[in-house]
Amino acid sequence: MSFPQPAPQPDGAKIERFMIGNRLKHWTAMLFPVLFSLYLYRRSFRIWFLADDFAWLGLRLSIFNLADLGHALFGPMAQGTVRTLSERVFFLGFEWGFGMESLPMRLWMFLTLAVAQVLLVLVVRRLTGSLGTGVVAAMLWALNFGLTVAMSWLSSYNQMLISALVLGALYCFMRYAEAGDKRWLAGSWGCYLLGFGTLESIVVLPGILLVWAYLFERKRWRVSLPFFVPAILFVGAHFLLIPKAQQDPAYRMHFDSSLFTSVGIYWGWMLGASRIVNFGPDWTWLEFPSKWILTPALLGYVGWSSWRRDYVPLFGFLLSLALIAPMLPLRDHRTDYYLASASMGVMIALASMPFRLKGIAGHACWVLLLIYAFPSWLVQGATFEWYLTRTGPVRVLMRGLQHAVAVHPGKLILLEGIDEDLYSSALADDALRLVKAQNVRLLPGNGPKENRLSVAPATARTAFEQESVVVYRLEGPKLRDVTREWEQGKALTLSAGLSPELIAGDAVFASQFGEGWYPVEDGKRWLGASGRVRLGGPFAKGAKLSIQAYAPAALGKAQLAVRVNGKKVGLVDIEAGSFSVEMPIPEEILAATVIEVGLEMSKTVKTAQDGRQLSLVFGQIGIR
Repeated sequence: MSFPQPAPQPDGAKIERFMIGNRLKHWTAMLFPVLFSLYLYRRSFRIWFLADDFAWLGLRLSIFNLADLGHALFGPMAQGTVRTLSERVFFLGFEWGFGMESLPMRLWMFLTLAVAQVLLVLVVRRLTGSLGTGVVAAMLWALNFGLTVAMSWLSSYNQMLISALVLGALYCFMRYAEAGDKRWLAGSWGCYLLGFGTLESIVVLPGILLVWAYLFERKRWRVSLPFFVPAILFVGAHFLLIPKAQQDPAYRMHFDSSLFTSVGIYWGWMLGASRIVNFGPDWTWLEFPSKWILTPALLGYVGWSSWRRDYVPLFGFLLSLALIAPMLPLRDHRTDYYLASASMGVMIALASMPFRLKGIAGHACWVLLLIYAFPSWLVQGATFEWYLTRTGPVRVLMRGLQHAVAVHPGKLILLEGIDEDLYSSALADDALRLVKAQNVRLLPGNGPKENRLSVAPATARTAFEQESVVVYRLEGPKLRDVTREWEQGKALTLSAGLSPELIAGDAVFASQFGEGWYPVEDGKRWLGASGRVRLGGPFAKGAKLSIQAYAPAALGKAQLAVRVNGKKVGLVDIEAGSFSVEMPIPEEILAATVIEVGLEMSKTVKTAQDGRQLSLVFGQIGIR
């Protein structure tokens, strides 16, 4: 009698190989968007520093003690923002470790993007049950114009970090809602709280969690309510305790019909094609299918899916709306890199179309994805080229000046060949202090018409007569010494006039210092009990008197009274250490070609060596 034999069972080795193969495919799919982004963003690693980057790189120069460090990390700056992690720690840490090298910062920025992309794939897979949808969503996001701009400018690192933190908090919350493991809830809270040191838009996260719970896991909606407490406290503190730059109209908030206009503008930028007009006329026709085919199809898909109780596309749209909402009232400061984080949600909706629609409709949706991807790819390439072209001369200038300062110590360095773009890209944000180039000035006719670095013609001519000046000209990829060319005749063409800003320790400016000042010694100039200086105008509307000086510890607490043409404009409380102040000047004297600034100290210190009465050591004084 025979009995049926059991079916052969796979041995352990085959099971293990099967599981390893699945895990390999899984992680290959997860990391594919990162590899795709590495290819797309390969040129971004060559982009150097620009504009606000120099202000943040110079933050370390203001730190002399623990109190200064505390202010550098947590003090309100830049329109009252306190972005400790994404700006202060980011720039302070990399500048301390690598100096003026942009590549390490860009690698870290890309690593943050990679983490955010992996999290986006995980979130979308939880939302849709489809790994492919998550992969496509992350790839579409990598092409987005807003993300391209953010990855091109180091000062917008906050957009990368907030994207990773929002996605991390959402993913952990989703895992907690499914399994009830409080460790996932703690992870969500951790990402959320870190967001308050990253970007103010983190306050919308509780709303995002509440909407997700209401749409997909309604029994967990109450768990999202405690997240609102820190957001409410943060908003209250931000508006009540942190001073704002009210004088800057760009940051005034407008709650009117312009909100809807902003939504339309950001929508056009997000889909890429509306920005293609800025990069040449050859591809402007792509704006038509983006506006009249992709937009109606995408909005119709969201509405149709919601009617069928498929809320994934709707949640994607609400996610994007929530992340852009804090920026909508800034009617006069619409900025493309705000879309770096805000575009994630729309990319989820767009990526889900070919996977959730069946038949011909599903296949046709791949064409819609192409309508988005192709112009976005073109705009991305043009954007990288723009940043490379803009930052290339900045790198040449700053590296060249670093060398010039080292080989010409103590001399006035005059620059030629500086256009308005180069000035606004670096010099307007105090980039010179990073290479200790305080003695660098622009020759007349360089940079914007009214800039605070131009030296008066008479001052430059005097410097040539005293042989205490060198001239450098920016010529393509090189900063060239052209001092001899100027000495052989050009210097004679310089006319008379006073400089609007003085380097106190440079003898070139000696003729503008009046009574009350001691001679230059060791690159410094001391003020006695009082003193006068003359500055050359005219000055731009809104110009301010700027003073940089140092008070010795022996002076103790004192006060500095400042007068312009005899009219008192400020009273400054002085304590030991370096300080800088700015104060407005009377509008009626802005058109004057010469003004006199009077400085008077409340007390002085008598030196033991020669009995001189000293008060402050001055660095710079001028009208900006």
